[in-house]
Amino acid sequence: MSGPAGPPAADAGASARRVLRTGWVVFALLPAAFVGAAILGDWLVSLQGYSSGDEDVPTAVTLRAGLPALLVLLAPSITGAWCGHRAERLGHPGGRALFIVGTVVAAASVFLNLVQVLASWILGL
Repeated sequence: MSGPAGPPAADAGASARRVLRTGWVVFALLPAAFVGAAILGDWLVSLQGYSSGDEDVPTAVTLRAGLPALLVLLAPSITGAWCGHRAERLGHPGGRALFIVGTVVAAASVFLNLVQVLASWILGL
C-alpha cells in the first residue's frame, strides 16, 4: 500500500501499517467532526437558554458551548497525529506525513477559533 510519503519500508511491520491506515481513516472523519462540532455547539448554547444567532450571549455561555465543540473538532486531527507518530516510531516512514498534517490542522483549528474569540471580544461583536 502506497501512502502520501511513498511506499512503506521493507522492514515496516504489519502493526505500523495498521496504525498508519487507522490514523488516515480517523483523519478522514474531519468533515463529520466539523458538522458534529457545529451541531453540538448550537445545542449546548440552546440548552443554556440562548439562540445561536443572539448577539447578547455572555462569554461564559459561549465558552461552555464552544470548548466541548472544539474538542470534537480536534479529535480526528489529534488522533491522526498520534497514529502518525506511533507508525513512524514503529518504522513506517509514511507516519511522518500524517503526523505533520494532523498537527498542522489541529494547530490551525485552535488558532482560528482563538482569533475569532479574541476579535469578537476586542471589537465587541
